[in-house]
Amino acid sequence: MFNFFKKLKVKCNDVASWRGFSLAEMVIYVGLLAFVMVAMVSMLLGMSRAYDHLKVSRHIQSSAITALDRMVRDIRNAQSVNVLGSTLGTSPGVLTINTTTATGTPQTFQFLVSNGTLRIKMDGADLGPLTLSDVTVGSLIFQQMSTGISQAIKIDLTLSAGSGAAARTAKFYATAILRDSY
Repeated sequence: MFNFFKKLKVKCNDVASWRGFSLAEMVIYVGLLAFVMVAMVSMLLGMSRAYDHLKVSRHIQSSAITALDRMVRDIRNAQSVNVLGSTLGTSPGVLTINTTTATGTPQTFQFLVSNGTLRIKMDGADLGPLTLSDVTVGSLIFQQMSTGISQAIKIDLTLSAGSGAAARTAKFYATAILRDSY
C-alpha cells in the first residue's frame, strides 16, 4: 500500500506530465470568460438605463410637486383672478392673481412659462423658476371656474425631461378654490 502512494507521488511531481492547457481547454475557458464579460457589461448597461429612467422620473415628480404646491397655495390665498393679465384656457397659460400682504398692501402673483420653464413673478419681479432646469413645461393651461358662490382655478400641467430612451412626459392636474371668493 505504501508503494502505491509512492508511485502516485512520483507521477504527480513528474514535470514532463504537466505541459499546460490543450487548445480545446483554452477555447472553452476563453469562451466562458467572454460570456461572463458580455453578461456583466449587459447588466451594467441595464442598470445605467434604469438609473436614467429613475432620475428623469424623480425630476419630473419633484418639479410637479414644487410647482403645483406653490400655485395651489397662492391661488387659495388670493382674493381674485386678474382676468386681463391672465391667459386662460390655452397653452402656454398665464395666471395673474390679486392678493394682499399681512399688512393689507395689494400684491399680484403671476405664473407663466418662459423658455420651457415655469416661473413665478411677484408684482412684476421674477422670483425664479418653479421647475428644475432639466425639466421642460410642455403645456400649462389655467381654466377659471365660477359659481354664484365661489371661484376656482383648474391647472393642467404637462412636464417632460430626458432624451432618447430615457425621455419621459407626465401630466398633472390640480384645482384650487380662492378662499376669499366664498
